[in-house]
Formats: sequence, C-alpha cells, structure tokens
Amino acid sequence: MRVIACLAVLGLAVAGAPARAEQSNGLSAEYERCMAKAMSTADMLGCAAAETRVQDVALNSAYQALLRRLEAPRTGQLRVAQRVWLEFRQANCAYMANPAGGTAARVAGATCMARMTAARARELRDFATEAAAR
Repeated sequence: MRVIACLAVLGLAVAGAPARAEQSNGLSAEYERCMAKAMSTADMLGCAAAETRVQDVALNSAYQALLRRLEAPRTGQLRVAQRVWLEFRQANCAYMANPAGGTAARVAGATCMARMTAARARELRDFATEAAAR
C-alpha cells in the first residue's frame, strides 16, 4: 500500500512539473517573484505590465534580428505577418480581459499580453535560427 501511495505522489509531482514549466511560458523570474508577492489586483496588473515591457523589448530584438537575416520578399512578408499578429494579440487579450469577468479577467488580459509576446519572441528567434542555418 505504501508503494502505491509513494508512486501516486511521485506521479502527481512529475505530472505537475510540465504544468509549472508551461505556466511561466518563458516569462522572467522577476515576473514570477512579483506575482508571488502581489497582494492586490493592482499589484498583479503592475507585474503584468512590467513583464509585457520586458517581453516587448525581447520581441523587438528578435524581430530586428530576423529582419536582418531575411531577403526580399521575405522581409515584406514578415512585416505584414507581424502587423497582423500585433492586431491579433490586442484582440485576443482584450477578449480575455472581459469587462464582465471582474478583476480576475483584467489580470488574465494583462497576463495574456506578456505571455503572447514572450511566445512570439521565441517564435521569431526560432525563425532567425532557421534562417541562419540556410
């Protein structure tokens, strides 16, 4: 019985590890610390806004690095894709920040901006790596 209990606990710990790794979605350790200390919705919104600024810098850096590696017409395609992605991010996160959803929805919308921006920055870095390999 103890073996089964130990295996169950181990299984839960292992199963939770990917969820914790996914939860951060590439967000900074500072963001995680900020959210852990947040005592109010305003604090959480501040954490999300600060992280979005950090991720915007990373996104712009990745975007510029990729542009430097591409040749026409790919640069034009990337510019169009990025403009459309920015509109999508805005609309998607506005949807998540549903005004009828209360303060939790506001935090979800703000966090959405940081998470989506981090994911796009990773994607652009991956594209740049692929472009450099050619």
